[in-house]
Amino acid sequence: MKLLLDEMHAPSVAVELTGESFDVVSVAAQTELRGMSDEELLAYATTEQQALVTENVADFMPLATRWVDEHRTHSGLIFTNPKRFNRATLAYPGNLIASLRKFLTNPPITGESWIWWL
Repeated sequence: MKLLLDEMHAPSVAVELTGESFDVVSVAAQTELRGMSDEELLAYATTEQQALVTENVADFMPLATRWVDEHRTHSGLIFTNPKRFNRATLAYPGNLIASLRKFLTNPPITGESWIWWL
């Protein structure tokens, strides 16, 4: 499984997981991806067969719902909870790395257009 980390997540998460042979890309580390609209980003992730990791539930949930209504598929959404993965704490990004490592080691879900909550 391949992941694309939305801009709010530290690029170091992708660096660490890539170093462990997982396929993880950070939007924040890719100049051409920064500033894309949510729809463009979901379309890009789908084209690259990457599940998108984001805490932006408010924008991506309605977008994913609209895509289902339009019979469009995406490669998956992983929603992160900002309370659990609080970027202002010392636990971050280590706690996100650990959770994504566990997810990637034994993915609990497969297929198209799925949504998972961390």
